Amino acid sequence: MILENMPALRQLPPKAKRQLAEELWDNADVEEGEVRVEAGVLMLLDQRLAGHAADPSCVSTWDEVKSRVFSRSEE
Repeated sequence: MILENMPALRQLPPKAKRQLAEELWDNADVEEGEVRVEAGVLMLLDQRLAGHAADPSCVSTWDEVKSRVFSRSEE
């Protein structure tokens, strides 16, 4: 496991761990179909996409969502 080879990662504060995870995911070369997504998740995404198509003003950008989530986790 990576943590066994890089024990310093365990010492990172939560915010740095989230940032590392995000950077690793953004840098991953994932082929289409490699990541399994449950049917319920796909259905929810379809519903949200339809909601956006019906009223684009009722959505948040990914940066806005991340900001809200991370600010809650730091409270």
